[in-house]
Amino acid sequence: MFAALLGAKTYPVDGIVVALDPAQNTITVSHRPIPKLMPAMTMPFRLDTPAEMRSLRVGSRVRFELVLKNEQSLARHVQVVGESDLEIPQPKDRKKIGELIPDFALIDQNSKPFRFSDLRGKTIAINFIYTRCPLPDVCPRLSANFAVLQRRFRQQTGKELVLLSITIDPQFDSPEVLRDYANRWGAHPDAWRFLTGPAAEIQRVAGNLGLVYWPDEGSLGHNSTTSIIGRDGRLAAIVEGSSFRVGQLGDLIARQLLEAAK
Repeated sequence: MFAALLGAKTYPVDGIVVALDPAQNTITVSHRPIPKLMPAMTMPFRLDTPAEMRSLRVGSRVRFELVLKNEQSLARHVQVVGESDLEIPQPKDRKKIGELIPDFALIDQNSKPFRFSDLRGKTIAINFIYTRCPLPDVCPRLSANFAVLQRRFRQQTGKELVLLSITIDPQFDSPEVLRDYANRWGAHPDAWRFLTGPAAEIQRVAGNLGLVYWPDEGSLGHNSTTSIIGRDGRLAAIVEGSSFRVGQLGDLIARQLLEAAK
C-alpha cells in the first residue's frame, strides 16, 4: 500500500458520517471545506481498510486523510472525534422493486423538454451526477460506466435503451454546462441524455430512486444509486454506490432487453 501511495496528494477532512455502506466499504460524510480541493458538501468516501468501519456509526464526527492518486481516492486514518445531533434525511417515497416510477419533467443538455413518460416501452438506466464532482471514483466513474454501456449497447441505445444522468447541482449545471460535459464523454444525444431542472423536481425523482440528496448552504448531500427501469415504467433493479463493476450493471440491462424482446 505504501508504494502505491507514493506521489499521492493528501488532504485533511473534517465532517459527520451520514451513511455507512459496509458492502462497498464506503462512508458518506458531510464535511467542511477541504482546503485547495472542494467546498463543503456531502460525498461518499472509500475506506482504506474495512477495519476502519467498525468504530463508525451514523452521526459520528470524524477526521481523516483523503488520499488522491490517479483514478482512486481513499479515506485513511479515520478517527472518531465526537458525535453529532445532525438529523439525517431519508429518501422520500422511495420506490421498491416492481413499483411504478412516477412521471417527471426536466430539461436535457440541448435545452429540450424531457418527460419520463415519453420513454415508456424502453429500458432506462438512471444515475445522478454533477459536473463539479472532484472525486475521480464517484461521479466521473458513474459517467465512465455509462460511456461503457453506450458502447456495449450501441445497437440498442436510443431505441430500446436510454441512459439518463440527472444532475444534483441544477444551480450550476445548466443545459450548456451539461452539453459540454456530455460531449467530453462522447454521449449521443438520443442515447444518453443529461438532465437538469427545478431543484424540487430533481429531489422528488432522487427520493423515488433511493438517493439521499439535500441542498444546503455551502454543501451538497448525496449518496450514489444507479437504477434500471423496465419498459413498463417499473423499477427493475437498483445498484448502490459507484464502485460496482460496470459488467454487472450491463448484465442487468441485457436481461431487461432480453425480456422486452420476448
